[in-house]
Amino acid sequence: MKKMETYSTTVVIVGSGSSGISAAFELYQKKIPFILLERGDKVGGAGKFGAHGMFAIHSKQQDEKGVDYGYEQAFTELTTDNHYFVNGELLSRFLKESGANIARLDEMGLPVTVEQSEQKPHLNDPLVYHKFNNFKDKMASWDKLPEKFTADGINQVLTNTSAIDLDYDNGLKAVIAADNQGEKLRIETKKVIFADGGYCGNAKMMTTKYDDADELLNLGEHKSDGTGIRLSQKLGANTYHNPVLFAHACAPSSTINPMARDSSVETLTNLPLLWVDQTANRFVNEDIVYDFALWGNAAHNVGGKYYVILDQNTLDYFKNNEVNLEDSFERQFCDVGEIPRTSVGPLPNIQNDFDQAIKSGEVVVGKNVEDLAHKLGLPIDALKRSLKNYNQAIKNKNDEVFLKPANELLFNVADGPFYAIVEHCAILGTLDGVNVDRNCEPVRKDGSPIKDLYIVGNNVNGLYSDGYPSFEGIANGFAFVSGWIAAKEIQKNLA
Repeated sequence: MKKMETYSTTVVIVGSGSSGISAAFELYQKKIPFILLERGDKVGGAGKFGAHGMFAIHSKQQDEKGVDYGYEQAFTELTTDNHYFVNGELLSRFLKESGANIARLDEMGLPVTVEQSEQKPHLNDPLVYHKFNNFKDKMASWDKLPEKFTADGINQVLTNTSAIDLDYDNGLKAVIAADNQGEKLRIETKKVIFADGGYCGNAKMMTTKYDDADELLNLGEHKSDGTGIRLSQKLGANTYHNPVLFAHACAPSSTINPMARDSSVETLTNLPLLWVDQTANRFVNEDIVYDFALWGNAAHNVGGKYYVILDQNTLDYFKNNEVNLEDSFERQFCDVGEIPRTSVGPLPNIQNDFDQAIKSGEVVVGKNVEDLAHKLGLPIDALKRSLKNYNQAIKNKNDEVFLKPANELLFNVADGPFYAIVEHCAILGTLDGVNVDRNCEPVRKDGSPIKDLYIVGNNVNGLYSDGYPSFEGIANGFAFVSGWIAAKEIQKNLA
């Protein structure tokens, strides 16, 4: 039997997303040896591949602009919005260190600029969102960090390698890891930081936590399988918390999604048209499409799936005309300072895009209402009632139930063929896992910390009660700051 290879270092970091890369950068600057483990073949997680910016208060940029939104307002709003189901000390520490973290990003080669929110409902919010100056440059700079970390021969970055167990006896002895061929290695170490991004890639954990797991569209890190959470729990960490889904908008599939930007089907997904749930009833003011977190939450609330209903006349109109509705994702794909487009169309390829989506099942077409209801498995009477009521709201320019703005009541659904875009609640990950103290150490049920372990980023309980709130960029901001906190606490404990 082949002998297990042994490594030795001071700190092991599990995961190279926002929290892991932030922790690594701090240890690198303080010359504390570490080994960074990354399950994938390149560094990065949801913060690299998906996030466009982060939340912060009291950054130098904000101070220069005279932004008066600060700690008192942020702490109060986040605490009350979460109905006091928060870890107050951790929240406080995150907020107080979030501004200084913005300066660190410059040093990391990941510069950001404080800018108005990417989301239409938040255009008048205080200036708290710091957007990466250039998305592609951000990704390229992230890829350069391993070379920086390992240049002096002290640190190592091991890709295609996962943590699988801990050797722990009244303190951490080693992290047991395995490469993608199943070969195990032992890393003798003093501390470990679990920055592996939650559990959205673990089908069993997702099914246990969420009744609608089969309908959720995972646009996050499939590598995140809950390892840090499970290994901490094995040592007695308290993992009791409401499940918190990182819901973020909706989409028909992984190919027709807001990141692809190459289908008219996706474009119409991002507009406030008519939506019905799996009972054929309207369930929300479709204007919620402009607030990604709440949009995702609304879909999660009705079983993770709904349908965008429209008719042939609507498709034909979009094909030939400019429509005074904003694509909800338009602003997210603008670089800093770029002016977004606030209308949609003409969409000359819309019929072809829909025809292709019909073949793949992402769109369902019916020659009449009864046919569409039958193909979707919806109650016919309920669908007819929903169309009748919606068409009346369009005619009157008055949505008496859900209060959609009159300027968005544009397209009735009256003449076949009728189309249904099959929409799923999109997720970027999970936001619950392990209860920690203000230093990001996992705690037992009695509140005592488990020494030598640190839990950061999306592995942490305590920032949210039951869902991702509308504080744009807060998950990514917390990931960077929590990784920094853990690295600083390790430095203190090693001194």
